[in-house]
Formats: sequence, structure tokens, C-alpha cells
Amino acid sequence: MQLVPAHAARVARAIALGHPWIYDRAVAPTALPAGAVAAVHGERAIGCGFVDPDAPIRVRMLDRDPAAVIDDAWCRARAMAAALRRRDVPALAVTDAVRAIHGEKDALPGLTIDVYAGTAEVEFDGAAAAALWEPRLPAVLAGLGDGGLAITATWVRGVRGAARGGGRGDGGPTVVIHEHGARFTVDVRAGQKTGFFLDQRGNRALVAELSRGARVLNLFAYTGGFSVACGRAGAAQVTSVDLAPAAVAAADQHWRDNGLAARAHRAVTADCFDFLTAAARAGERWDVVIVDPPSFAASEAARPGALAAYQRLNQAALAVTAADGVLVAASCSSHITESDLRDVMAAVAVAGQVRVPIVATRGHDPDHPTLPGFPEGRYLKLLVGAVQGLPIPLSGNRGGPHKAVRGGHGPR
Repeated sequence: MQLVPAHAARVARAIALGHPWIYDRAVAPTALPAGAVAAVHGERAIGCGFVDPDAPIRVRMLDRDPAAVIDDAWCRARAMAAALRRRDVPALAVTDAVRAIHGEKDALPGLTIDVYAGTAEVEFDGAAAAALWEPRLPAVLAGLGDGGLAITATWVRGVRGAARGGGRGDGGPTVVIHEHGARFTVDVRAGQKTGFFLDQRGNRALVAELSRGARVLNLFAYTGGFSVACGRAGAAQVTSVDLAPAAVAAADQHWRDNGLAARAHRAVTADCFDFLTAAARAGERWDVVIVDPPSFAASEAARPGALAAYQRLNQAALAVTAADGVLVAASCSSHITESDLRDVMAAVAVAGQVRVPIVATRGHDPDHPTLPGFPEGRYLKLLVGAVQGLPIPLSGNRGGPHKAVRGGHGPR
């Protein structure tokens, strides 16, 4: 594929620095089918990638060598390297569920594989990625085995964002996994994301350390990952809120599966904005409030509305955070930067007439690597704010952007 001359130098530099994408405006039209591998040329050859002729991301780079053969041997070697990067990593010794292939960040663009206690869960980021990786999947899985990841079953969900519950393979509908000693049952066929939010593993451990003896509110709780972590760490009481009844039921079941006292867990099926409004009016307060919503910004165009929604949500959460409590704010959108989230927290503090210094900042765990030249890949941000002073009551004005983002957790 030929780069458009006006963009060639800039694109070549970005690729040299590790960015794996080339957008539609930077390449000449092509008749190549989705998933076809092609050499990419500017003033000189800069590598090869696979083509998505109908997507804004027109090419995803595979190799710096334009003549590279993307065969089974190539795929197996790349997958083995990814598995070896995860071997003997202390942060991953606490679990039997890891992200084995993290797409572009593991030099296997468009491919995601999570391994849950031996079951490989596979997703493709678009139809072009599916066309490329489906026939090469046996080689990729073999490479993971070469790198020390034992795989006993496989479930291929297909294209990310497609209707849940489909797919193929020999993996069962659920898998029991463990994390920091906690036990969770993961729905690998129809659960959110690939069944569990592995990227929040270290964040769950951090928040749990802050929760001993505390009253904890977990918003957008999904199946209770943060809730169980806090309960096992000694939280006095945990409230889990999500809009999806099945998720709330799973969170309560996970609480009981981990031998935690039923009276110490309150599982609530509700819209989180509605819940916060009612809780503030009732004068309820929690020592630790976790705000981990779905991605409010699916595109750059959605960014302004998303920022307003994050601010409204965290302002409502601050209104139910105890004086000298902890407000944990997360964003899983690549279109919202850490700086954006800090600005949200600053605005929330001003509106609430309190100080909220950020005492901890975290992102992805090591099985979700990032690339320095690829900021779009750094999607997860989590800020821990130490509230100083008494928040003001919620105003009750609930109009605005959050109306468009109601619900439980969405896919990341």
C-alpha cells in the first residue's frame, strides 16, 4: 500500500516510534480485501500490515519488515514471546487468569486472548482482524503453550461488540478463577468484556488495602470484583450497585462463595445516578466510594459529553463520601486521558468545596502492557483521592449527558 505523500513522513516517523495504526486519510485507495497483508511504502518501505478497507484505521502494522511472511511460524513466535513476557512476573503470581495477548501492545494487532484457568477466550477487534487471525489461531495458541501458558480449552467469541452468547469452541460456559485468594465464576461466553475485568486486578488490591474497617460503596459493580476484594480485606460493610440484575446476583453470589458474612453485603439493582441521588438525600455516607463506569467516550466526538458525565457522576459520588473518606475514580476510555480525569477531580473538589488530593495513580497490570509511542493504547486510568472536608449535598439537578450513558458496565 502506498502512503499519501502529504502524510508519508509523519506516518513513517510514527511507525518508527511504535505506533501500530495508519488511518484512512494517509493511504491511497485499495482494492485489497479485509484482512489482506500488504507492504506499506512511503518514500521507502516501512513495514507490512493488514488492511481494513472500510474502517478509519485502514492498516494495522504487523512487522517492520515489508517482506515478512505472516505464516504459522511467525504467529507462533510472536505468541510465545508474549507468553514469556508474562512468565515469572510477581504481579501475575496471584492469579490463574491473565491476558495472554493484548493486541497491538503484544505486536499481534486486533487480537485479544485472555486465559481463565486454562480456558483461552478469544476476541477479534473487527472483521478484518477476524479474517487475518481465525486461520492462524492454532499457531497462536501453540505459541502460548510454547511460552508456558497451559491451555486446556478454547472459546472463540468472534468479533468484539457482536451479540454476546455466540461463539464456538470446547470451553464451558463458566470457569472458576482465583485472584489474590478470592474465587470468582466467570461467564466466558456472555459476560462483559471477555468475562471479567482483568485489567483492574492490581487496582482491586490497592483499593482493598484502603478498605479495612470501612464502609465501601462500589458503583457499576458488575460481578463484584472490587466488592469481594474489599470484603476479604476486612471492610465493615460493602454496597454493590449495578443496573444489570444478573450482574448484581453474581456479585452477591461471589460474596457468599468467598465465605464473607451475608449481612455485610448489600447488593442493589439500580441506575447509579438514581442511587446516588437517593442516597445523598437520605444522608448516607461511605468511607470508600469506587466509581468505575463503562466507557462514556466511544469516540473522540463523544469526548465533551463524556467529560461532563464523568464530572456529574464523580460530583454525585463525592456527595456520599464521608469527610476524610476516599473517592476512587476510574475511566476505561482511551479518549479520556489521565490529565482529563485529574481535571474532572479538580472541578469536583471545587464544586464540593473540599480538597481532594490524589494520593495514588494506577493504570493497567503488567499483562496489559502499553507502548510509549501509542497513547491510544493507554485506556485505563484510576485515581485515588483523599477527601478533606465535608462534601456538600447533591443539588438534585440530574439533567445532562449522563442520560445517554445509563446502565451497568459496558465492554472495554
